Amino acid sequence: MRVPDDQTPDSRETPEAPANSAPGDAAETPEPRPQPKSAYELPSKKNTVLRNMIWALALTMAVVVVIAIAFFGVGSDPGREPLANSELDVSESAERAQDVVSFPVAAPEPQEGWAERSARFTDGESPQWTVEYTSPSDHLVTLTEAAEVGAPMLSSALPGATVQEELSIDGTECQVLSGDTDGTTELALSCQGEDFGLLVHGATDREEIQALMEQALADVQE
Repeated sequence: MRVPDDQTPDSRETPEAPANSAPGDAAETPEPRPQPKSAYELPSKKNTVLRNMIWALALTMAVVVVIAIAFFGVGSDPGREPLANSELDVSESAERAQDVVSFPVAAPEPQEGWAERSARFTDGESPQWTVEYTSPSDHLVTLTEAAEVGAPMLSSALPGATVQEELSIDGTECQVLSGDTDGTTELALSCQGEDFGLLVHGATDREEIQALMEQALADVQE
């Protein structure tokens, strides 16, 4: 039996691929993998700006630290004493204060080992004259003068002051006091004259407190 030519297996038509097609076009094309960045890749504009900002911030912080160390020193020391002012002229400041007050302004010349640190005059209803010194033992000792040593002066200079002893120095009645200032015990001498009141206090021994008071009394009684 003869099979028709158009039904033989070899006679089935196979669709031809387009002339411009290439093998493998029918398969899915894989996505390209990201290439690793080279260590020698030039920095981009964004990275350069960020890097410049970081360097500028680091430089600013370094300058701030240097300035802080120069002015305040390293660390925090509650007992740190300010330096004496070499350009201070206590005598000249005392002369200007004397023009506006009725009491004799004390400005004793510092003895050996003592250094003047500051001087200020506070005007008002109860004018006050204050001089700060560095004692030979390197402590801050303050001399405050007014028409009288009253409760406001004591409470401001030496809170909670109590009388330890009464004595006379160069004919002036005085009192030895003790009190607490910022957690530190201070000793003081308070002397009341006819037209002046003197208070000397500091976190040091009695010898230094009394030495400054004797100089101040000698100066106002000249």
